[in-house]
Amino acid sequence: MSTRVLVVGATGNQGGAVVDGLLAADDDFSVYGLTRDATSEKARALADRGVTVVEGDLNDTESLRNAVADVDAVFAVTNYFIAGFEGEIEQGTNLAEVAAESDVDHFVYSSVGGADRTDEIEHFISKYRVEQRIADMELPTTVLRPVYFTYNFEGMRDDIRSGTLAMPLNEGVSLQLLDVADYGDVVARVFASPDEYVGETIEVGGDEQTLEEMAGTFTDVLGSDVEPVHVPLEDARERQPEDLVKMYEWFNSGGYTADIDGLESKFEIQFNSLATYLRNHGWGS
Repeated sequence: MSTRVLVVGATGNQGGAVVDGLLAADDDFSVYGLTRDATSEKARALADRGVTVVEGDLNDTESLRNAVADVDAVFAVTNYFIAGFEGEIEQGTNLAEVAAESDVDHFVYSSVGGADRTDEIEHFISKYRVEQRIADMELPTTVLRPVYFTYNFEGMRDDIRSGTLAMPLNEGVSLQLLDVADYGDVVARVFASPDEYVGETIEVGGDEQTLEEMAGTFTDVLGSDVEPVHVPLEDARERQPEDLVKMYEWFNSGGYTADIDGLESKFEIQFNSLATYLRNHGWGS
């Protein structure tokens, strides 16, 4: 009998990768995709691939109850940058409470690497608050904490192609990275082995590079020079939200601590390097 998994945010980056991972898995999954608009082009594309598309609003618990009613497991992800601090906490709590009411067998919550190691970064704290609320519920849960997704470089593509990789990272500081496609595969493996992963909290990373190393990777892939620029935090504050500046301060003081080698062994995955991600997404010369 297949495991019926509801994927929240199925048309987004994380949710879309989880859908891909579940559909590609050797295990038998029936994939349900939660979206606000089942008639959207992305939702119809999911349906064409065999995904059961269901409509729901993370702020509407009744719609979530209907979405969760016929599934065995839930992948939950929320977006601070859309919902805000209190909104993200409310949405994550709504998902968990509805899942607990419905007695789902496995709830996977996508948090963020280091969520429990900062009291300064608001978009980390909101996810940790959800983690804490889930811990007080009767809900079989795995918490996954992904590090810096490589798709974040897409917003820097023009500047990087122009020859500059500018980030508020100090010289010699390594940043852990993760291809969201690999994250989708990890989530699929977690759902395939609930007895092994329920109750676990796992920080997930796939590569680790300094700014100089990242610039070298971009240079190799693009076939043109990309120079690393260490942006002073004072300058970053003039152009970026304070919460992101605090995140870079945290990166510079230690940041993510995923055991990449251990994860590859545990999940039997060869994580994509930054170079592989770039080549797979049209960055090559």
